[in-house]
Amino acid sequence: MDELLEREARTRKTRRARSAKRAGRVTRTRPEPSLRRNAVSHETPLRAGTVGGGPVRATPSGGAGRADNRRMAPSSALPDLAHFLRSRRARLTPEAVGLSRSSTRRLHGLRRAEVAALAGISPEYYTRLEQGRQRRPSPDVLDALATALRLDDDGRRHLHRLGTGSPSHQAGAATATAPHVPETTLRLLDSLTLYPAHVVTPMRDIVAWNRAESWLLFDYAELPAPRRNFAWFVFCDPRAPELLADWEKVARGNVHRLRHALAADPHNERGRRLVAELTRQSSRFAAIWDEHDVRGPTTGSHGFRHPQAGRLDLDYAAYVVPGARPLELVVLTAEEGSPTHEALKRAAAER
Repeated sequence: MDELLEREARTRKTRRARSAKRAGRVTRTRPEPSLRRNAVSHETPLRAGTVGGGPVRATPSGGAGRADNRRMAPSSALPDLAHFLRSRRARLTPEAVGLSRSSTRRLHGLRRAEVAALAGISPEYYTRLEQGRQRRPSPDVLDALATALRLDDDGRRHLHRLGTGSPSHQAGAATATAPHVPETTLRLLDSLTLYPAHVVTPMRDIVAWNRAESWLLFDYAELPAPRRNFAWFVFCDPRAPELLADWEKVARGNVHRLRHALAADPHNERGRRLVAELTRQSSRFAAIWDEHDVRGPTTGSHGFRHPQAGRLDLDYAAYVVPGARPLELVVLTAEEGSPTHEALKRAAAER
């Protein structure tokens, strides 16, 4: 009886294989459940579409039917990419991308399928990106998504960093020790008797400053070395809201630049520990961090409240320190003849 049943089963299997072959299909043995998690998808991520007036297409590397053998992005990058995509999608309204809103629609942001259509990719592929389950996307895909999500230049660069990972996994180890500030930069700091200035790392650690900076805020030497960090000062030092007239603007700027730096160096242990600590100690930091906004080094203006000089309005600019990348020299200046400029002159004469 057992032999008869086995023979019938083999006969049925042979008939199914012949039928499939005649229909032009290929049958494959399904992997065991324990092995399915490791199966490689041969799906083409992108379908033909139009973004920004041009076609967007992508095919798996290595030719049809071959597994995409590109390296996976670092494990810390894919979840960050997923969070960033979700946050940008939630902010973008249908009206902002030329879609009509039905009277019954309750969702404020875009649907996943809408973003996928705008980028010219399949909804399934985009869903996997948002869930952190997809292999590293190609530059074409990232460009299409940046256009679909209406990202500015900083946002577009940030998206590419998250999607491609850090160019060097060893960068974090190099920043574990205090960076060397060139002697020429220290002499320049000393020569700026009128204007406050400091040297800062991408993770917002202040490694050098001049006397004018100490007068404007306080002497950073009062703090232990791990606390000489501008992001920590802004969110955790009780003096910050009193000294910074536009505290919210400064706070957001520091979070944006910190996120920008960590996207470029996702394995930086100092940066990861700092973000974890600030998230625990400051609910405001945690809220701004979750917005996933990014800004690189830039220029602008800030207001300060000085105990003796009163309100001061200063313009700032960040300059890359030659031979000491990625250190930056931040200098605060005031328009000549302005009340702030006169206050700086009086303070310099008294020092």
